[in-house]
Amino acid sequence: MKGVFLFSGKVLAWLFLFLGIYVGLSFLLSYIPVNTASSNKSGPNRIYAHSNGVHLDLVFPLEMVPDQLLSQLAYAPGTTMLAIGWGDKGFYLDTPTWAELSPKVAIKAMFLPSATAMHVTEHAAVHATWSHINLSDEQLSQLWAYIIPTFRTDANGQVMELVGKGYTEHDRFYEAHGNYSMFKTCNTWVNIGLRRIGVKTAVWTPMDTGVLRFLD
Repeated sequence: MKGVFLFSGKVLAWLFLFLGIYVGLSFLLSYIPVNTASSNKSGPNRIYAHSNGVHLDLVFPLEMVPDQLLSQLAYAPGTTMLAIGWGDKGFYLDTPTWAELSPKVAIKAMFLPSATAMHVTEHAAVHATWSHINLSDEQLSQLWAYIIPTFRTDANGQVMELVGKGYTEHDRFYEAHGNYSMFKTCNTWVNIGLRRIGVKTAVWTPMDTGVLRFLD
């Protein structure tokens, strides 16, 4: 029995050490920028980054969404913008509010590579709290080349909606490619997309602040 307690203590010690290193690197690397020559202000195509306090979405005016994707997304009259995010499927579907977050869902999302989903939300207008990014035509095209393949499609090339799983009548979930983990979070997905197209952002971040601190 003593050996069991000793082993358990060592496992916990290594776990806390690992988490400490992870948290430390998360903060450190989220402050180190890439694409420092970019001002994020020069392009004619203004998109937005929106956070609910934890999770980031990229928000696009409808006219900037490629027809091949827009034609497959349902949205209500009066919608002028669509917010698009990627994240853990179980977290998305089983945790509509933070009060409903269970230890099982949180542990699985952080420590086990898990299935993912795309979340698309309708907006009628720009919110004052959103950060903006001005992209060139080429950057916008490259960003869509990153986003669109993340949607999983059926044999006919159509995006696969998770019918009836939205939180309200103004948002929907779709099947996605990729696995979620503590090393690739919803915010990491946004950060990678912006980093690849030359936008000033963090070298790596699992947190929304690692992206937002470099935006206007």
